[in-house]
Amino acid sequence: MRALKVTPWFLEPVLVPPWTLLFFLIAAAQRRAVAGNLQALFPEWSGARATAGAYRVFLNFAFTFVDAMRVETGTGQVDWAIDGLEHFEDLRSRKDGCLILTAHMGNYDMAAPLFSSMFGRTIHAVRAPEREPEMQAIREAEIAEKERLNPYFKTCFNTGGQMLGVELARYLQQGDVVALQGDRVIFEVSPMEAEVEPGLRMRLPRGPLYLARISGAPCFPLFILRDGWRRYRVMVQAPVELPPRVRGRGEDSGTTVWAGTILGVVKAHWSQWFVFEPVLRRGERSEA
Repeated sequence: MRALKVTPWFLEPVLVPPWTLLFFLIAAAQRRAVAGNLQALFPEWSGARATAGAYRVFLNFAFTFVDAMRVETGTGQVDWAIDGLEHFEDLRSRKDGCLILTAHMGNYDMAAPLFSSMFGRTIHAVRAPEREPEMQAIREAEIAEKERLNPYFKTCFNTGGQMLGVELARYLQQGDVVALQGDRVIFEVSPMEAEVEPGLRMRLPRGPLYLARISGAPCFPLFILRDGWRRYRVMVQAPVELPPRVRGRGEDSGTTVWAGTILGVVKAHWSQWFVFEPVLRRGERSEA
C-alpha cells in the first residue's frame, strides 16, 4: 500500500503479470484447484489449456486486487456500470429485508461500500475471516475505516458459530440487506452439493440457501465483473424463484436452482471466478 503511493499507474501492466506468475508457481494447491475446476466446467479442455486458464484467473485477481488498493490508498478511481437496472431499482426500493446472492468475482470489498450508499439502506456483507490472525487484524482495521466513511455498510465475519444465522435473520426482519457469497466452502462452513449439469456437481455452502428458506426474503443475484482497466460492471438479476420444499425429501429441491444461478454466471465469466478451492467435479449422471 505504501508502494502504490509512489508507483505510477503505467507500470502496472509491466509489474503485475510477472509477480502474478511468481505466486502462480508458488501456490501449487490453489493452482491445481483452479485448473481442476476449469476442467470440470469444460471437460473438453486439455490439462495445458486448463493450466493456462488458471493463470488468467490469477492474473485477473491480481489486477482486481491492485484496483482495490488504488481506491483504498486514494491513488486511483474505478468506473462502474450497471446491467439489469430495473432489478437494481427493485432491490433499492423494497422496504422489506432482501438477500443478495453473489460470488467471488470482481471486487466485493470495493463495491459493497459504494452501493450501500446508493441503496440508502444498510447492507450487511458476510465474509470469511482471514487465515492468519495478523492479517485478520489488518482486515478488521481496514473495514472499520470503511464503515466509518460509509455508515450504511457493515461487515459480519463468518467464524463458524451458530448465532450468525440468527443475527442475519434479525437484520432482514428490520428491513436491511444481507449480502452473501454463495460459492466457497472454507473453514467450518457446512457444505452441500448439487448436480448443476448432467455429470457436473458443485459444492456450495449450505447457510445462504437455508437463510433464504427460513427468512422468506427475496434473493437478488448480483455479480461484479471486471470489464477492463479500472472498469467494473455490476450485473443484477431478477429474484431467484425457489421451488417449494417437499416435506420428507432429504435434499432441498431448491439446491439445484440456487447452484445453477451461480454456475450460469461463472461459466460465462470463468476467468473472473476467484475461488481457489475445489468446487466442481465430474462424475456419473444422477438418476434422480
